[in-house]
Amino acid sequence: MKYVKASGLLSAAMVALLALAVSASATTITSSEGETPWITAESEGHAVLDNPIAKIECRGNFSGIVQSHGAGKPAEGSVTTLSFNNCTNSWHVTVVFSGWFSVKATSGGNGEISSESATIEATRFGVSCRYRTGLFGTKLGTLTGGSFPTMHLSGTLPFHSGSFLCGEGATTLTGSYRVIFPFTLTVDP
Repeated sequence: MKYVKASGLLSAAMVALLALAVSASATTITSSEGETPWITAESEGHAVLDNPIAKIECRGNFSGIVQSHGAGKPAEGSVTTLSFNNCTNSWHVTVVFSGWFSVKATSGGNGEISSESATIEATRFGVSCRYRTGLFGTKLGTLTGGSFPTMHLSGTLPFHSGSFLCGEGATTLTGSYRVIFPFTLTVDP
């Protein structure tokens, strides 16, 4: 009977250690108040789409909610707000589908940002260029953690459909977004 009790306690201890090990290797996004499920950011200057016909510069907003993380996985969630406004040269950029985002820990409290299934459309004078991030994620840039965190965009958006004037290749997306909530953010592996 003592052997069964000891064996049961040992099994419970092993399960607890495995659970701790699994949660320790997950990517989490935390603020000074603890784990952060919500991130809100706004562009510093312009977010820039540079396609074959034009350089489209817009102000932008982003909000997303971290919904999951796990062993060997990035922190992931849905994009609740994605907008581009006050664009240059009469361009209008519309978000057809905001998609999902993920942040994979790199080092020093920083991370790599990816987007999945987001679709945006840039139109001007009847010309329409539609871009969509990949089903398994498209790397869009990095997140610098710490006080006053910043999302640095430096990626390409794959061409999805539209005018032949848009070209058939990906267009670059550059710019930076200042995280306005939370004020302090760290990406932990």
